[in-house]
Amino acid sequence: MPEETKKETRIKIEKDSDDIPVEDIKELLGVINEEIPGLIKGLFNALYSAETAEQYALGIGTIYKTLTEQGLPEDMVRNMVDKYADSINIIGKAMQNINIDTKKKHED
Repeated sequence: MPEETKKETRIKIEKDSDDIPVEDIKELLGVINEEIPGLIKGLFNALYSAETAEQYALGIGTIYKTLTEQGLPEDMVRNMVDKYADSINIIGKAMQNINIDTKKKHED
């Protein structure tokens, strides 16, 4: 399999003042538009892959088993496991916060 060549994009902004030329901004936004979707897709794939889901399930099972074996009350164990499971869902929590902010804006 041929070695993948890495595409590198560089933008040089030449300026004589504090103003940034519109063409430079347009070029910068074009690069961002090309790169961000891939970064987001990679992040979602890393967080929500089958392997990640399996590790997540094993972690929850291990925590439940360990806490139960320690003799903690069932309601306390469930509460702690729920909090652990909730803390792992980073993207879900971020999206939930975005939705809350959006709802607040619409209410104003």
